[in-house]
Amino acid sequence: MKYFRLAIIFVAILALSLLLHLLVYQSDFTYANISDSLFVVSIILFLPSIVAMTGAYQLFHGFRYVFKVFVSPSFRRNYPNFREYKEERQTEIKTTFFKELLIASFIIMIASIILARVAMS
Repeated sequence: MKYFRLAIIFVAILALSLLLHLLVYQSDFTYANISDSLFVVSIILFLPSIVAMTGAYQLFHGFRYVFKVFVSPSFRRNYPNFREYKEERQTEIKTTFFKELLIASFIIMIASIILARVAMS
């Protein structure tokens, strides 16, 4: 894990949160509004990073294969069975970036939850 890249991702998430806040709430800086904008940006980045880290996107390869077999007869000639299709579609995703994105978005998400608790009290 590269700490410099983690810091850049962290700053980028904060900048996106600021842009979202200015777009939605203009200059009304309250704890609740800041918490909302931080949470929205962090959850949008947190969930896809979990999908990339776990490899859950591979679940859809089977659905895509069945659909293409029904739609295109030439596809069936190129890939007579699912194993050949899956071997060609197999790609390794480098998870180091997604690990850093997961950590940064998780920290900001926790901070937004704490900020929301402060705003509600």
